[in-house]
Amino acid sequence: MINRLKQSLTAHLIMTISGIIFTICVLFLLLINHYLDESILDEMGEKALTSAYLIADRPDVVAAFSKEDPSSILQPIAEDIRKQTGASFVVIGNKQGIRYTHPNTEKIGKSMVGGDNDSALINKESIVSVTTGSMGESVRGKVPVLVDGNVVGVVSVGFLTKDLQGTIDTAFFGWLQITLLLAVFGIVCAVLISLYVKEQLLGMQPAQIAKLYSAYHTILEETTDGVILTTLNNEVVIANSRAKELISSLTEGISLHTLLPERLFKEEVIKALEIPLQQQEMIFSKTLLKHEKQLGYLYILRAKLEYETVINELTLVKQQARMQRAKTHEFANKLHVILGLLKQSHIEEAIAFIRQEQQDTTKQQQALATQPSILLQALLEGKISEAKERGITISIETEDVLIDYNDEEVDALLTSLGNVLQNAMDELDQTTIPDKQIKLFIQQYRHELIIEVHDNGPGIDAETANKIFTLGFTTKDGYDRGYGLAISEQALEKVGGSLLIEESDLGGACFLIILQRK
Repeated sequence: MINRLKQSLTAHLIMTISGIIFTICVLFLLLINHYLDESILDEMGEKALTSAYLIADRPDVVAAFSKEDPSSILQPIAEDIRKQTGASFVVIGNKQGIRYTHPNTEKIGKSMVGGDNDSALINKESIVSVTTGSMGESVRGKVPVLVDGNVVGVVSVGFLTKDLQGTIDTAFFGWLQITLLLAVFGIVCAVLISLYVKEQLLGMQPAQIAKLYSAYHTILEETTDGVILTTLNNEVVIANSRAKELISSLTEGISLHTLLPERLFKEEVIKALEIPLQQQEMIFSKTLLKHEKQLGYLYILRAKLEYETVINELTLVKQQARMQRAKTHEFANKLHVILGLLKQSHIEEAIAFIRQEQQDTTKQQQALATQPSILLQALLEGKISEAKERGITISIETEDVLIDYNDEEVDALLTSLGNVLQNAMDELDQTTIPDKQIKLFIQQYRHELIIEVHDNGPGIDAETANKIFTLGFTTKDGYDRGYGLAISEQALEKVGGSLLIEESDLGGACFLIILQRK
């Protein structure tokens, strides 16, 4: 339990702030107590001195010193003033320090105690002192009684400190109550602040935040994409090293409005947007960051060339996987047919089936043999097998053996033809027509190679046709859609080719793959 509290940021904050509040309160009360002691003693001293002045200046008091029995005149005056002022004592003595008055009449005629008469009797000075007299410790004011400038006596008015302590305690208790209320208020604030901090930190502890920051920083720097985090005003908060490589003048705190075209800021969310920047094409994506409220934007950017390379490789891998799966399934089906015929002793039918399959395979291989690349031949063979599994017939018509192309041109053909065929099969899958067909027409001319891919699917409307080669555009469901045809067009354009779409004679769409011959 204790270990959990030590690890809890909320508990740590509460205990720390409460400890600070407790320390401040104790120090404050000590200072208040000292202040009250000093201030009340000073106040009572001034009151005692003022009272002593008033008594020493009274004509009847001064006149009494010349009488035969001063005490009989001064004692009633002193007691009356003592009761009016609330003083503990009012003592009047002669210049030898012998008392003429005292609350305890038994002490009249005896010497004044305290040792603080010299200032008044000898130096003619008025003083306030704290000393111990016959009644105990007191704060007292002493004033000389003067007749024609000569000292004839002294007046001492005092308040016992033990009586003042009650006043001090009462004042201190009031401050103690205020301090306790402030302490409770401070602890409540500490709890609220701790809960607020916990909410802002999503319930995580500092050690967890440090680990996450370290992990996120490593991930941010190791990713091959440029990552930029901005405020809602598009001021850069964080940018990884890759982003700074792609945008040389990118720094934290700079506004992206000064570096990038305004069309990037018109939408809150962008899936893929091509922007020419620093002599190369960049692909930007943009996401609005939210956590109960809008926080800022996350930009992902990558060089288009790198992006195309990855997409091409991924497309080829997916195509090869589909083709291998289709070939395996097709081969297994044929083996099942042959096995079934043999089990039923239909030997002749089994032989006829094998010969028919051999003829179909030979015919297919002859058509594929005219292709300019073994890879392209393998692609078509795999697509034909995949189409069979999906209930689609692919037929190929070509005039003669095609010439070879270089590796870059073959890659462009593989990418574009594979994606176009895949798109055609996907469209046909959405239809219920009984005879689903895809036809390839491969024609060579003196300066160009043209591959026509026709299907008898639902076709593509004009609005879709205008957007179909846009990166990220798709009419299908799925997170990884909308890239194939756009990448195909870009791959062909890099080798001087093109990808077009028009209406097919079969009723569906017709894609034209055009590759210039050098």
